[in-house]
Amino acid sequence: MKLTELIAGDFFLPPEWNREFNHIVTDSRDVQKGDVFIARRGLQGHGDEYIKAAVGNGAIAVLAEGDMGFRCESSPHFPMVPVFFAPEVGSHLQQWLYRRYDPSGMQLIAVTGTNGKSSVTQYIAQLAELCGVPCGVLGTLGNGRWGSLQPTRNTTADLAVILRQLEQLQQQGVNLVALEVSSHGLQQERVAGLSFAVSVLTNITQDHLDYHGSMEQYAAAKRRLFTDYDAGNALINTDGEYGRLLAAEKNLRAPVTTYGHDADAQIRYQLLALDMQGMHAELTTHWGIAQLVLPLIGEFNLANVCAAITVLSWQGQDFKSLCAAASRLQAVSGRMELYVKDNAPLAVVDFAHTPDALRNVLEALRPWQRPLTTVFGCGGERDRSKRPLMAAVVKELSQQVWLTDDNPRHENPQQIFNDVLAGVSGINTEHDRRQAIVKALAATTADGIVLIAGKGHEHYQDIAGVKHPYQDAEVLLQQGYWRAGEQHA
Repeated sequence: MKLTELIAGDFFLPPEWNREFNHIVTDSRDVQKGDVFIARRGLQGHGDEYIKAAVGNGAIAVLAEGDMGFRCESSPHFPMVPVFFAPEVGSHLQQWLYRRYDPSGMQLIAVTGTNGKSSVTQYIAQLAELCGVPCGVLGTLGNGRWGSLQPTRNTTADLAVILRQLEQLQQQGVNLVALEVSSHGLQQERVAGLSFAVSVLTNITQDHLDYHGSMEQYAAAKRRLFTDYDAGNALINTDGEYGRLLAAEKNLRAPVTTYGHDADAQIRYQLLALDMQGMHAELTTHWGIAQLVLPLIGEFNLANVCAAITVLSWQGQDFKSLCAAASRLQAVSGRMELYVKDNAPLAVVDFAHTPDALRNVLEALRPWQRPLTTVFGCGGERDRSKRPLMAAVVKELSQQVWLTDDNPRHENPQQIFNDVLAGVSGINTEHDRRQAIVKALAATTADGIVLIAGKGHEHYQDIAGVKHPYQDAEVLLQQGYWRAGEQHA
């Protein structure tokens, strides 16, 4: 496409600068040779910093929001790069993006909610792929086709990034895509102009009040997905108050179906039993009643799978095949990942690293009514006040506790231990995280559960500024465990 096709007379472009370009980019870090860079008002930092960076990265032209003007920039890639300033650049950007990109032939699933966005989108993609349907994901854990996600900076990327990703997925033969849509993304119109096959609300609980100011404004931002955007169906979890209120509204853009564990939900899930394989549940839907065996842990995951199966059933996938495929699902990395081994305790890896997060995870494990052992640590050079609070939570809700190193960074690991153990007794200690896990597994009976908490997604342990290769999951694999949902489960 040429620049004159893009702007289509929105402002004058001298014919000698009518160049071919590849993509429209709004973040100078993403510019590649041949792209056109859009510099919006308020996003240029100090002077022309981002314009110069974009040109250095290979921008073939720059359209900048500001008073009408023109200049040229020297470039290592082209003889000269034109920079056009016009006051209407920001207001025309959305229109220009849809001139360059056309996502109209794609089935887009939008998922919003305080918790569960990543899990629902990942389960949609996993189930689709297990049923032979290529599926893409755009969200916190990365963008791209399931199984080969590329890192992203935001839960919901800028519209220019989303449309570019959708085009790349189309070129790979992927027409079904699940998107995480955050409250920030809705407030800042990062999905403006998109239409969805299904819009999903998982839940709304307190979060991001530093940005939105109040729960009412936060909920209103989430609500926009259902009032401002076209969708074929709206799926709303009514287990929570905000979901029930939203589902009862009359001015939503799509027909509403509710889901939850309450009897009045139109699509219902019920936890039947828990065992060393995970959860046994019943799903009651428009397509029939099915028994599920899920290699997952935590009832919230049952709700997330219910949403994913419903969405894909609406998209024409066979309900019974989806329910059968659910037995092969794998938890989202670091979120109640379940690992199993014959004649050994269950192992659960979760990134919980705050008192509230630890309490939520341990409370989710209590219905199993099995002895709980927790392995946890606290990061160095971080909030010291939460350390004794974390110890109190795990001591209250676990039968055994092992305190170990997280990422000490440059802080003395023994000082971290001293902070954690202040006022708490009966906690085992082991600085070597691998050994702590091995000892906790050995000390837990085969009918028990070992929660390994705290470490994040990084593939290393930061000790005195040295990043040593490390992952909790690798320790479990070395001990003969495997992820639930794989061939042995």
